[in-house]
Amino acid sequence: MTQERMAIRERIEDLLYEATLARDIAQAKGDAAALEAAKARREELKLAKALLARDEFNEAVVALQVIEAKIRDHAAAAEKWPFPSSTNDPFEPPEKAEFSDAQLDAAAAKQPSAEPAKVAAGKPAGWSEDYQTLWDTMEIRADWRDDAEFAARKVVESQKRYAAVVSGATVPWWFVAIVHCMECGFKFDRHLLNGDPLSGRTVRVPANQPPFGSPPYDWETAARYAMTYEELDKITDWSLPNVLNRWHRYNGVKNEYQRRKIPTPYLWSGCYHYEKGKYTRDRYFDPEVPSKQVGAAIILKTLIEMGAVSLGATNVLKANPLAATENLSLLSHDLPGAAFKSIEQELAFPGALKVGSSSLGVKRLQEWLHLNGYYTSIDGDFGASTETMLDRFAKAQGRIGAKVLDEELWAVLTAPLRRAVTKVVPGASFEETVLKVARQHIAERPKEAGGNNCGPWVRAYMRGAEGADQLWCAGFTSLIFEQAARDMGIKVPLKRQVGVDALVADAKASGRFIAESEVGTPLLRASRLRPGYLFVIRKDAKDWTHVGFVLSVGATSFDTIEGNTGGEGGVDGDEARQNNRSYPSRDFIRLI
Repeated sequence: MTQERMAIRERIEDLLYEATLARDIAQAKGDAAALEAAKARREELKLAKALLARDEFNEAVVALQVIEAKIRDHAAAAEKWPFPSSTNDPFEPPEKAEFSDAQLDAAAAKQPSAEPAKVAAGKPAGWSEDYQTLWDTMEIRADWRDDAEFAARKVVESQKRYAAVVSGATVPWWFVAIVHCMECGFKFDRHLLNGDPLSGRTVRVPANQPPFGSPPYDWETAARYAMTYEELDKITDWSLPNVLNRWHRYNGVKNEYQRRKIPTPYLWSGCYHYEKGKYTRDRYFDPEVPSKQVGAAIILKTLIEMGAVSLGATNVLKANPLAATENLSLLSHDLPGAAFKSIEQELAFPGALKVGSSSLGVKRLQEWLHLNGYYTSIDGDFGASTETMLDRFAKAQGRIGAKVLDEELWAVLTAPLRRAVTKVVPGASFEETVLKVARQHIAERPKEAGGNNCGPWVRAYMRGAEGADQLWCAGFTSLIFEQAARDMGIKVPLKRQVGVDALVADAKASGRFIAESEVGTPLLRASRLRPGYLFVIRKDAKDWTHVGFVLSVGATSFDTIEGNTGGEGGVDGDEARQNNRSYPSRDFIRLI
């Protein structure tokens, strides 16, 4: 059998399969008109098949052309949707059918009215093409909130994988993430096209994809192919109506939801626009069964509420670059007052830096590359080495690489400082909260970069100052105090001091100083010292050289958390960390 004859036979068999399904569905529904149409189509196709079997090839081709022309006529009528009127074509595939771009884009581009249509009892009047009105009048059901928030968290927590897939394309990572939820339930062993296992090519519509390589496929490769297959990489308009439209098209538009004028659960399940009706198995629709999967529009709305995505006044959707940290607590930050002004400056995006850039921002980029283990000169000049290290860092994050610094990469580079200053759940006392904050800081391994007592961590603790003379151990403790007070909602109970001698003077003046002689025995230490107090290293009767927090009290030594440590005698070092100290030449300070 020739290749052309085989192709004709396969096409006839495909159409016979669809006509048989249409007949069975029409029979189950008791739809007499659709049943008769399906039977007639089957007879036409069986005739074409018989002609082919008798080697009457040309006649079979003509018969098939007549049948396909009828199908196109039905499809042309159906393409009026999502405008009022629909077709009851029993031969339209209920999934993955497409309209022309012009018609669908026209529906997506429709501008909302000045005052969105009011919705009575949760049922919109004329939902058809007006995605905007549905969005404006959407109310998420209370019992779906947990599901929506769970899905939104999953979207953010896997941001790097989604960002890697869209790297180099205009497709938003969150669009792919929500498709991943809808098609695969966030499983990374499934095809993004339709949720089939990656152990083989797709089986369901669209079948036999991707057409290259040998299974099993890795998720990123299959997902990139899905973007190309669905032509998402050709889209430049990612405004709200078009985003909703594209999700709708991804799932398939011409189906029973369209025919029955039910807002598709793929978008609206979980809000009052949708009540019931779904496909319970391939190509079988049950009008009484509700969807149990939260809809894409509801997930998007929740992401906006969480701050992972923003929706501008002109319907522009934009991802929060901080979502690249995959940490929900970092999507928004509370850095009030003078204590955190320098930290805001450290975290501010320095711009799209590239080869040839020369600025303070380049120096900050080089410092953070250094702190993340990608070493290059810290000289403020963006040269080939800086480009190479930025590219390697980007690839380590799963992206295809980067020659230019973008906001997402900056957010990931600076994530350690962002995590350090995020809020903690307050403890029962100020001292307990102080230690929670201190542990949070040392977990991020604060360290100098670019010289003695230099780098973003030093500037954060010293309110922008750096340099060899900027010993930062007291600045470290002061920021911890300020952060603990912020998280407890109280005023900082002691004055900020970045000089250890001044810190001691204040403590003596307020009766909070505990001399070494007052805790000379294990019993006195256990009774008078508490975790969260400060220790200070005494050089002589008038000079104290270092300060840190008491983490735990032992009989002959105590554990500490301290900054600017690791040098000779643990003083004027280049990092913040946990240490252990003995009691000789150590005095102590109560916080309150």
